[in-house]
Amino acid sequence: MTTPRLPVDFNSAHDERTIRLNTRGTLEALREQGLTLQEGMEIFVTDDELLARARIGRRDGVWVAVIEAWLEGSP
Repeated sequence: MTTPRLPVDFNSAHDERTIRLNTRGTLEALREQGLTLQEGMEIFVTDDELLARARIGRRDGVWVAVIEAWLEGSP
């Protein structure tokens, strides 16, 4: 199985390494890809300029991507 890639808004950061996954674009991508989020799931997140590897978690009842590594190259 390939690692899912989700569009995110890095401006919706919970803190410097945690991105909320409740924006319209992210929710639409989840529906289109038929993904169900699970704690610990590995994903890639991108805003078409930056790319990062992350793990899914929950903060304050909201699904988030916890950045594990920023990746070089094109998203």
